Amino acid sequence: MKPFHTIAVPHDDILKGRLTMDVFAADLWEVSRNRGADEYRDADTFFKKTYLTQGLKNLLDVVEKRIRGKGGDPVIQIQTPFGGGKTHALIAMYHKVQNWGAKQIVIVGTALGPKETLWGLIEKKLTGKIEKCSGQVSPGKETIRNLLAENQPIIILMDEVLEYATKAAGVKVGNSNLAAQTIAFMQELTEAVSTLEKVCLIVTLPASIIEHYDEGAEKLFQQLQKVSGRIEKIYTPVEENEISKIIRRRLFSDINLNGAKEVASEFVEYAEKENILPGSLQPSEYRTRFTDSYPFMPEVIDVLYHRWGSFHTFQRTRGVLRLLSLIIHDLKESNQPYISLADFDLGNLELRQELLKHIGAEFNSIIGADITSSESGSQKVNSSLGKSYRGLNIGTRTATTIFLYSFSGGQEHGATLGELKRSATTLQNPSPLVAEAIEQLKGKLFYLQSRADKYFYSNQANLNRILLNNMENIKEPDLLDMEFDLLKGSI
Repeated sequence: MKPFHTIAVPHDDILKGRLTMDVFAADLWEVSRNRGADEYRDADTFFKKTYLTQGLKNLLDVVEKRIRGKGGDPVIQIQTPFGGGKTHALIAMYHKVQNWGAKQIVIVGTALGPKETLWGLIEKKLTGKIEKCSGQVSPGKETIRNLLAENQPIIILMDEVLEYATKAAGVKVGNSNLAAQTIAFMQELTEAVSTLEKVCLIVTLPASIIEHYDEGAEKLFQQLQKVSGRIEKIYTPVEENEISKIIRRRLFSDINLNGAKEVASEFVEYAEKENILPGSLQPSEYRTRFTDSYPFMPEVIDVLYHRWGSFHTFQRTRGVLRLLSLIIHDLKESNQPYISLADFDLGNLELRQELLKHIGAEFNSIIGADITSSESGSQKVNSSLGKSYRGLNIGTRTATTIFLYSFSGGQEHGATLGELKRSATTLQNPSPLVAEAIEQLKGKLFYLQSRADKYFYSNQANLNRILLNNMENIKEPDLLDMEFDLLKGSI
């Protein structure tokens, strides 16, 4: 089979290793100020690297209809099932509206000062000054409606409103505060927009309050949900089964779909013979999933998104893209036909640090002791599996796969034998070799654990480590005394 990078051609920035975390950070405010990375700021580059999901296409169609006075929903809240992609959808609308002939107002809560008002910003954007909407008390529905009616068609894009409201809670306004006035304004704004034919308001709120940790923020979140929920239509621009295609479009400039299907088919044929396909899927279903996620095995996306992505410190889409960009750069000259979890090089310090951010620095030495150092148990297993398989590094591949399956912000930890065989095997060896590697790793690794048919890493040493520590703590004089006692007892 051909190397993956000849079938899925990485973008130049990936090949050159130029991608840092901030490149993947979608920021509507920066885009509206014509700043930041070309990936978001430049419309052509943005859409070239953006997979237009059916949900996003539908959303753009609805907003365009509204702006042109042909129906469509007046107030829209964007939600995603996995917490990412909301700002990306707003940026797509920001670029599209340039062709629709509408005025656009961008409000991003993180960019605003606590004493600035949403109503003042809207008037200034539309008229160049603040007169009718001055002061820190919401001006009322009629004033807002007249202002919008005189300037339609208008699209209002609001991101991070909760962040702004949380700051505004610290600004006193009479017997209330600016956050309370903001809540009142949001109700007046949604009602005003719903009465106008060519005005559309699009708002994002956090997927849940877990994105914030303050009781005051939780109350504001509930109030904003209640206010916007009276009129709004909720749109989901991204479905979970589209994540693989979104990631692939961002990382690769060209995909030979026939080549991807060929690799997926060959793997499924091998996996059927080895009986290592997931029991919950038909071979044809797994083949489709692999083709959609190629050059990554489906398990790569699943583990990163659903396990590592469940850590509150892990920014799902951004974090996955960053990790995968490092892997692609690592393997850009390899001959591998696809990328599995076993191909993650934990010896790459940049990659390792990205993972340690979420699980703790104590695992740094554990990775070295069990997986990457020349004296690690994994390296010893690589050598002990026989000359025919020595170059395949099955010990390291198996241990790496176990490590990546081991961590989650939820309850799911560890990998089954079937999952390990599927990811750690290569098409050049029988999958039972992975089972043999596991048996040997159990006797050589210091932090490998197993429970309920699952293998995982822990920061608690296993019996191998404890025995070695005890052996290392025995002094030579003690050994001589023990030897003398044994000899004496045998006479």
